[in-house]
Amino acid sequence: MRLQSIASILILAFTGAASAQAPKAAKFDPADVKLLAASYELTNADSSLTCAVTLDPKPAGSGLALALDRAQCNANFGFLNQVTAWIPGVAGAILLIGSDGRTVTEFTEGVGGVYEALRENDGVYFLANLQFVDPAQRVQIADLFGEWVVSLPDKGAVCRLTLTEDVAGNETFNVRLSPDCDAGIVQFGPAFWQLERGDIVLRAKGGDVLRFERQEGNVWAKVPEKPRPLRLSRP
Repeated sequence: MRLQSIASILILAFTGAASAQAPKAAKFDPADVKLLAASYELTNADSSLTCAVTLDPKPAGSGLALALDRAQCNANFGFLNQVTAWIPGVAGAILLIGSDGRTVTEFTEGVGGVYEALRENDGVYFLANLQFVDPAQRVQIADLFGEWVVSLPDKGAVCRLTLTEDVAGNETFNVRLSPDCDAGIVQFGPAFWQLERGDIVLRAKGGDVLRFERQEGNVWAKVPEKPRPLRLSRP
C-alpha cells in the first residue's frame, strides 16, 4: 500500500508539472485582431530600408501569424530575427513578440494608419497600414536635400537654409543657414534636421524643435501654426 501511495503521488506530481508547462491557447479580442490584421510596410526612420509584413489573424505559437520575406527583412531589420508572432497591445498598439511570448518591439498607434516604435540604442521604426497609406506618396529623405525658403504668409521670405546630407547623428543631418536670415530664425538657431513621421523637423542645439507638415504644392507648414505661422518651400 505504501509503495502504491508513493507511486500515485509521483504520477500526480509529474502530471501536474506537465499540465503547468503546457502552452495555453492565446486569446485576443476579435475586434482588435480584425482592426489590426492587414498588410503593412515596415521602414526605418528615413525610409531607406523597407519590408512587406502581413499581420495574419491565424494563431501562431503564443500569438498570431506573421508573413514576411525572412531573408530580406531579417537582413534589413535585425530585431526581426527574434520575432515569431504578433499580438494586439494596449490602446491599439501592435506588439511583435518572440517564441517565449515576450515583446521584442512595440509599435504604438500614430496618425493616418502609421505606427511608430522607438528601440533604445537602435532607432525609430514605422509600420504603415497599406489600407490607409500609399508608399508611392510617401516623402523620401533624398527628396528633401538642398535649399529651402522659410517664409511668413503675410511677409514673404525671411530666411534661406540648406538641408544638407551631412550626418549629425541620432537620425539627424546638419542645417546650414544663409547669413541674411530673419533675427527670429537666427535666435532659434536650427542646427539639425530630420524626416520624422513624414514631417520635416528642425532642431536647435538647445533642444527646441520646429515641425513642418506637408501641404499641397510641396509647401510645408509649421505645426502648431501659432504663434508664428512659418512655411517651408523650395526657392
